[in-house]
Amino acid sequence: MRLLPPISPVHSAVPILTTPAIAKARATTYRNTVSQECIETSQSAKAQPYPTLTQTPLSKAQSAALASELNALYNEVMDSLGADDARYIERVYKLVAGSEIAARSLLAVAWRLPKKRYKLGGWLLGTTLLSFSKIINNMELGHNVMHGQYDWMQHPHLNSQKFDWDIVCPAPLWQHSHNYLHHTFTNIVGRDHDVGYHLIRVTDEQPWTPEDRSNPLKTMVLALGFEWAVAFHDIQISVDEYADATDKHDLLQQKTRALWAKISRQVGKDYIALPATAGVLLGRGSAISTLTGNFTANIARNLWTWAIIFCGHFTDQAHIYTHLDDQESKGDWYVRQILGSSNIKGHKLFHFLTGNLSHQIEHHIFQDMPAHRYASIAPQVEAICQKYELSYNTGNFGRQFTQVLKRIYHFSQPNADEQQAYEQTLANENKRLEPTQKQQRISEPVTGLKRHIPQVVRQSLYYAFARANKA
Repeated sequence: MRLLPPISPVHSAVPILTTPAIAKARATTYRNTVSQECIETSQSAKAQPYPTLTQTPLSKAQSAALASELNALYNEVMDSLGADDARYIERVYKLVAGSEIAARSLLAVAWRLPKKRYKLGGWLLGTTLLSFSKIINNMELGHNVMHGQYDWMQHPHLNSQKFDWDIVCPAPLWQHSHNYLHHTFTNIVGRDHDVGYHLIRVTDEQPWTPEDRSNPLKTMVLALGFEWAVAFHDIQISVDEYADATDKHDLLQQKTRALWAKISRQVGKDYIALPATAGVLLGRGSAISTLTGNFTANIARNLWTWAIIFCGHFTDQAHIYTHLDDQESKGDWYVRQILGSSNIKGHKLFHFLTGNLSHQIEHHIFQDMPAHRYASIAPQVEAICQKYELSYNTGNFGRQFTQVLKRIYHFSQPNADEQQAYEQTLANENKRLEPTQKQQRISEPVTGLKRHIPQVVRQSLYYAFARANKA
C-alpha cells in the first residue's frame, strides 16, 4: 500500500472523459460489433506507413471492455505503491545530485592536471558524467515527478507542484503544453501541438509548403536546441489559445516573465556563475573547461531527449488522428494513446536513461504511474493489445530512429497532389489580394535584427516587457 494518504486522489493527467455508467449506456446504443468501415480503416492503416484514422477501430463495447482491463491493471499497480517506490525515486534524486557535483568538480580541476592527456581525459569524464546527470534529471527525475507520479509520497519537493528541472523551460509551462494538451489530445492534428512542434511536417494532414523542404535541417536545429524549443512551445500555443481572452496580455505576461526568469537562471548558472567561480578559484583554464563542459553536456542532453521523444511518437506506424470524436470514451482514448505511441526495446540501463519513456505506450495510458513500473506491466499491456487486435508498436532503437528520419524526409517532399494543392492555394490567395496589397507584401520584407529572431521569441519578449494591461 502507499506510504501515506495522498494529498489529493491520484488521477491521470487526462480526465476520464466518460464515467463507467455513461460508457455502459453508450455501449447499448452503439452496435456491439465493429462496422465494416472501421475494419477497412484499421486494415488500411496497418498496411500503409504513416496511418491516419478518423475514428477508433473498435466498437464502443470493445472499447469499454478494453478500458475495464486496463483500469484494473492500473489500480492493481497504484494500490501496490509503497516504500520501495519511494526509495527508488529518492535514490534517483541522490544519484542526479551526486553525479552533478562530481562532474562539476572534475571539470573545474581538469585543466590543473599536469599532462595534456590527463586534462583531456578529465574533461571528457567530467562532461560525460554531467551529461548523464542532466539526462537523468530531465528524463527519469523531472519528467516523471512533474507528471505527478510520486505525489502520493507527500515529499516536500519530489512532487508535481514544487519540483523544477535543470532546463530552461519552467515546470508550469511544460505541464500545460505536455501534461494537459499533449496527453489529452495525443496525435490529433490541430489539437496536439507536439505533432511536428509547429516546425516539422510529419503527416499528410498538415498542408505542404515549400518551407517543408528544409525539414531535415530544421530537425537538426530542433534536436540540438530541444530544451529551447520546449521552453518556447507553450508560449507559441498560448498566443493562439488566449487570442480571444480579455485578460490575454496578463496571462501571457505571467508566462513569459516566468520563462525569461528561468532562462536567466539557467544561462547564468551554466555559462556565467559556475565558469566564473572556477576561473577565480582555479584559473582561466578551469573556467574554459567548465564553460565548454556545461555547453557540451546540454547539447548531449538535448540530442538524447529529442531522439527518445521522436522515437516514441513519429515512427512509421504511429497513428495520426484527424479530429477528436465527440463520443470518445475512456476506452477510445486508451486506443488512441496505444496506436499513437511507439516503444523502444533495450536493456535496463537503456530504459533508465530514457526515463522509461522507451515504454511510451505504457506511459501514454498511465501517465501518473511511476515509470519504473512500466517494464513489469508491458507484457500484460501487449497481451491486451493483441487480444483486441491493436498494434503494439515496438522495436530496437536503431529501427525506430531510422523510421523517424525516413518519416521526416518523406513529408519534406510533396507528392503531385500536394504540390498542386499548394499552387492552387497560392493562386487563390493572390486573387483575393488587391494589386497594392501584392506590391506591399513584396516590397516590405522583414529586415534588420528581427529577421534573425523567431516570431515566438519576439512575442515572448513583447509580453514580458510590455506595460501591464495593455490591449
